[in-house]
Amino acid sequence: MAQDNAEWLQRDWLAPGMTLIEQGGRTGKLYVLRSGEVEVIRDGSFVLAIRTPGSIFGEMSVLLDIPHSATVKALTEVEVFVIANALAMLEANPGWLLQIARLLAQRVNTTTAMLAARDAEAAEAEAFVLPQTMIAHWSDPQV
Repeated sequence: MAQDNAEWLQRDWLAPGMTLIEQGGRTGKLYVLRSGEVEVIRDGSFVLAIRTPGSIFGEMSVLLDIPHSATVKALTEVEVFVIANALAMLEANPGWLLQIARLLAQRVNTTTAMLAARDAEAAEAEAFVLPQTMIAHWSDPQV
């Protein structure tokens, strides 16, 4: 990794409550968590807290050229690496793209598993709750 004072790589610190990324904004930067804990908020709802060093933020906005899909705020004192002009840096370092592709694939896999589990729970609830309700109506005309 390049030195901390390289033009494309900076370090930043945030106090608890400070915003790193604002949903709907565009920075063109990638953020890599060095230390601390952040929360991800989408459309005003808490999504998750992240404290794993090396976690990356802002990649979807950079890769898809769209506004940030969530707000990222510091829950504790946070230190991040900031990669300015991220798209150019990714084009110059294809190995980084592979790592981000793996990260995104892991996120899609996790999201798909969560959705499948939620759908299975919903199907199970429908399979057991709705028929009982319907059967109760059929067997008792007073219901």
